[in-house]
Amino acid sequence: MGTAFKYLIIIATVHSVAIFLCAETYPIVLHVQGKSEVIQGVESNETKIVDLQIEDIIQYGDLICTGKGSRTEIHHDNIIYRLGSMSVATWESDHSIKLLDGSFLFCSSKDANVTISSTEGSAKFSGSGTIIFETTQNGGFKFIPIEARGTLQTSKGGIKEVRSGRMILVLGEPTYFGDAYDIDLMLMIKTSRLLNSFPDPLPSFGRISLAIYAQALKLKGKFNALIGDAPTKDNLQMWKFDTPDDEKKSKSLLNRLFRKN
Repeated sequence: MGTAFKYLIIIATVHSVAIFLCAETYPIVLHVQGKSEVIQGVESNETKIVDLQIEDIIQYGDLICTGKGSRTEIHHDNIIYRLGSMSVATWESDHSIKLLDGSFLFCSSKDANVTISSTEGSAKFSGSGTIIFETTQNGGFKFIPIEARGTLQTSKGGIKEVRSGRMILVLGEPTYFGDAYDIDLMLMIKTSRLLNSFPDPLPSFGRISLAIYAQALKLKGKFNALIGDAPTKDNLQMWKFDTPDDEKKSKSLLNRLFRKN
């Protein structure tokens, strides 16, 4: 075999490896619970509805829909996404997700840049952590960092530093920030199925435990929990209630969380 021929083989091999390393990756389904479907071919107007299966690859532009009481987990570039019950979402492009209805969870231990949008709102998160996104009636969405580090940016609102346990409303076109509220992390982890209704615990469970513990120390077991929705762009409807001041139950739950890690 001549020297020139060997040289050509080496170049072809290197080129093939480079193409493989640069190949675009797509989100892949790792868990399906209940009834979840994907609507394919939305952009080409040749729609096809199929059941979502484990190891399915999500193409950009396809709609992912979950039924009542159903959930699914999708992985993409070391990021975990969990889509909640009665939710509709689509990957518009690489690391750009549109939540049309419902809720989803983002979890990454490494820094990432992800753009999240709804029917009337869009924001870019830069950082890492465990975050829940939930749509509101006014077309915007709630940005709920359970434990997170980084920034959130909108076209009109500028850049905000993200704080664990501080919910931010994102709404409007051009998008701005609405009011921010402290949330009860202990209550969230007890009630959120995105956190506790999947077979495998999140890899960030240790950091979530620390965030809960830090908040409990700061608030000394007293907290007003806030829940609600935003039907208009002017205000947020909130229902407020006092969580039980039961330190034994809080410590017991925290002990269980730490033992898992």
